[in-house]
Amino acid sequence: MILRGRVYGIANLVSVVVVCVLAGTLAGCAADRKPEETTPDGLVRVPSRAAGGVYRAPGAPFFQYKRFIIEPLTVDFIKDWQKTHREVSDREVQRIRNESRRIFLDEFTDVLIEEGGFTLADEPAEDVLLLAPALTELDVPAPENDTVEMRSLSPRRVSMTLTGELRDSLTGKLVGRIIMIEPGEHYGMNELRPANRVTNAHEIRLVFDKWVRLLRETLSVASTARPRVGA
Repeated sequence: MILRGRVYGIANLVSVVVVCVLAGTLAGCAADRKPEETTPDGLVRVPSRAAGGVYRAPGAPFFQYKRFIIEPLTVDFIKDWQKTHREVSDREVQRIRNESRRIFLDEFTDVLIEEGGFTLADEPAEDVLLLAPALTELDVPAPENDTVEMRSLSPRRVSMTLTGELRDSLTGKLVGRIIMIEPGEHYGMNELRPANRVTNAHEIRLVFDKWVRLLRETLSVASTARPRVGA
């Protein structure tokens, strides 16, 4: 739900968009979901700080993985997001998708490659993990409109769910899944903050950074558990 007001200036007309607090209701529901302990595809939840969870295939070794193949990030908005934001063009929607993919690769490179010592691979091998990342339920409460000059204010952060599936690149076997839920918390004290492409991208980047750091931590812990002899 969006409330619109108009401020008339001497030079031009500026639309002030205020996103109603009610817009955060759906995003808040994501934080209330209890993570499942096991998944239908056989993964088991392991202890983590993530709202969502870290899951591993029982007994799957990780110590051998030193490289990654990364599939392109898929990006899906929350249901009816474009209907709610009819002022946003298809071009802007595609720009958000492309920017999200670029940010994910930037953060992965910074944390896993430059800091973590992993490298990228061009083809499957015994030491290569296949990562398939997916950004779902993306809800940008105050997107920019590229056709009308406007100033946007938002009471909450961008909400989203970031999931990454880890598969052995040779066999295709699913060995792990990391889910991070960002519920889009309100800023507090009924605060409204300016929102634009820069601020929205920054909030997406913060979530991606947390996710890739959780991935690095998960791999570090998992790699210390070597398979038992005769197992």
